[in-house]
This record gives sequence, structure tokens and C-alpha cells, in this order.
Amino acid sequence: MIYKDCLDRPNAQATISVFGDKYGQPGTGYLALSTISNCPTKKWPYLSYDVSHIVAEMETNGWQCTVGKDGYGAPVIHCIHIDTQKLINAIAAEQSQKFANAERGFIRFGDCPVGGKSKNYRDNTLEDGVSVFEAEFTGNDYRLLSNDYLFATFYTVCDRPVYRVYGDVVGTGSDGEPVLKVKRVIKL
Repeated sequence: MIYKDCLDRPNAQATISVFGDKYGQPGTGYLALSTISNCPTKKWPYLSYDVSHIVAEMETNGWQCTVGKDGYGAPVIHCIHIDTQKLINAIAAEQSQKFANAERGFIRFGDCPVGGKSKNYRDNTLEDGVSVFEAEFTGNDYRLLSNDYLFATFYTVCDRPVYRVYGDVVGTGSDGEPVLKVKRVIKL
């Protein structure tokens, strides 16, 4: 089983921590598995600081676990799903090899706006230029170089036509993206 987040990316991380307790005291709450992946939710009664039975159950189900403590001294179990993490590592290695000699540049999803300025919908103003994503290119293949926030933005525009954009960076957009004075556009 491979676990994925809501953006369909493999995600191997989960945390098991105490909820509904009285300042970390056993007997007054439960331990729950929290994750952003599609891993099934789980709960255990919080009866003791000893969580070795939970660790054993998770490890039997393919997880690697590390036990720590929260600010109240209650147990916190950090979990990595082994098979999902192996897939993440394999994808990262493949991408690193494929893009080892890549050229950095910019990509845009959707036509460049008339007038050369993207609209900042949050503030209802115009940016200083055209909003783009940073990317790496190797042949006709590309990969985005962005943080998770911009990656989420990508999912709102990824069905639009794709362009490689050349120009000078003139600022940063409201989502933290580069903003260009565009000199040349090539449809991919």
C-alpha cells in the first residue's frame, strides 16, 4: 500500500499523539493517528505512558516509529510508512538523475495577460509583470521548483496551456511566485 496526500503525491509521514487528556495524564483521553495522507485513521485509549503496544502494531503494519514526548510529557509517536518512503526516495533519485544537468527557467500555465501584468485577485491589483513558476528544463520535460503553497496553486492552473517564458524578474507576486517582464514565450 502506498499512501498519498490530497494532491495525489506519496506521503509517508504520520504522527500519533494524545487528545482529550488532562495535561498529558494517562486515563483521560486517547491517542490518535494524524496525517495528511489517505492512511486510515486510528485511535487507542490513553491508559499509560507506555505506548510500546501501539509501536508494535504500527511496525507490524509496515511503519517505522520513533517515540518522543510532547510539552506535557505525554508520548508522541513519529511514524514513517516504509513502502511509501521507498517510493518517495526512488522518485527523488530518478528526478535527480533526469534533471542533473537541467537548465533553470520559468513556466506559465495559461496565456500571458494582455498588457503584460497578471492580476492579484487577493488585493484586486495588478502585479508588476507576469506571474510564473520557477522550473527546471531538460529537453521537453520540466519540473516545478516551488514550495507546497505554490504547488497547490499549480493544481488550480495545470489544465491550462503550458508556456516556457523568458524575461527579467521584476518582482514577487502575492503568492510568492516570480513576476517577469516577458521577452519571449514558447508554447510547450
